[in-house]
Amino acid sequence: MSGRWPRLVRPELCTDEAVVTLTDGENGDGSPAVAEVLTLRCRLTCRPAESITPNRDYGDGSRRGIEAERVAVRCGGTALFDGDIAPGRTVLAGTVAAGGRTWRIVRSCRGRDPDGTVNYTKLELE
Repeated sequence: MSGRWPRLVRPELCTDEAVVTLTDGENGDGSPAVAEVLTLRCRLTCRPAESITPNRDYGDGSRRGIEAERVAVRCGGTALFDGDIAPGRTVLAGTVAAGGRTWRIVRSCRGRDPDGTVNYTKLELE
């Protein structure tokens, strides 16, 4: 085996332009402190999918969850990125501007290969 793992989020499927603003803590006035602003291409699944079967697009569904503070959160979509978008950061928090809207990052996940490298980054948006 060569040690090369297949990409689960292929770059040719990342068709949406996204501006990811990562925050880290708060400023003195209580506003979020901007750590990084990244302009990337992603696969945005919160907009209606262009398919011939309109009732089978997986991007329109919303999901509810509960945060640590016991607040109900409605997840409106998902942004998938090829690789690790912020290698030096452990927590991904902030906003994503894509598809004509600004979304808040509710949850983040990094899919890893068996050798420990990051294959893709998934941001769940609200």
